[in-house]
Amino acid sequence: MDQTPWSDRLLAIRMKGKKAGTEARAKAGAERAPNTMASHALADYVGEYQHPAYGVLKIGMKDGQLQFDFHKIQLPLTRFHYDRFDTPDDEIYGKWSLNFVTNPQGDVGTAVMSLDEAEASFTRRPETVDPKLLQQLAGTYENPTGVKFQVVLKEDGSLYLVFPGAPEEKLMPYKGLKFHVKEFSDLVWEFVVEKEQVKALKQRDPSGEYVFPRK
Repeated sequence: MDQTPWSDRLLAIRMKGKKAGTEARAKAGAERAPNTMASHALADYVGEYQHPAYGVLKIGMKDGQLQFDFHKIQLPLTRFHYDRFDTPDDEIYGKWSLNFVTNPQGDVGTAVMSLDEAEASFTRRPETVDPKLLQQLAGTYENPTGVKFQVVLKEDGSLYLVFPGAPEEKLMPYKGLKFHVKEFSDLVWEFVVEKEQVKALKQRDPSGEYVFPRK
């Protein structure tokens, strides 16, 4: 039997794929919306974003341009439109595209990009709070109806809200003395500190703001 020319066949397939890829890349950016602006200053996008399976995505800044750093892949980021930023089409690492999403407070909270077979959302890592300050925040507070509740600091270094007769809620660091709870991203708990003394705890959501004095 004659030998099958596998090398010639595979080369032909490869060249067809390469030609199709070149033609596709030439059409990249056709969906760009003209005359758009980013919702934030570039520095507001800088930070570390975490995914439970894919790990940490780092967004840095160098010479006034955002930098993409993911699993040792380091490339510059250029704004495409709105809050979408793309890397160059690198010969080795390909092209990466990120879409940043703001939270209800208007801060950049999530970076979304396509990985494997689906989109992956990377959540921005919160600011760390000094453990000594956390100890000061724990204590008893009172709501406007006179009901007292506790802010408890546990051994893992996390603060919890403990209301009478209700399940405890973990306070997740967000920004400075502001915290979120898992269930509601549009609700913020903020501790009020004056002259190094914890005075109150505020609850802020779209319906308004309540102040709970410390007792």
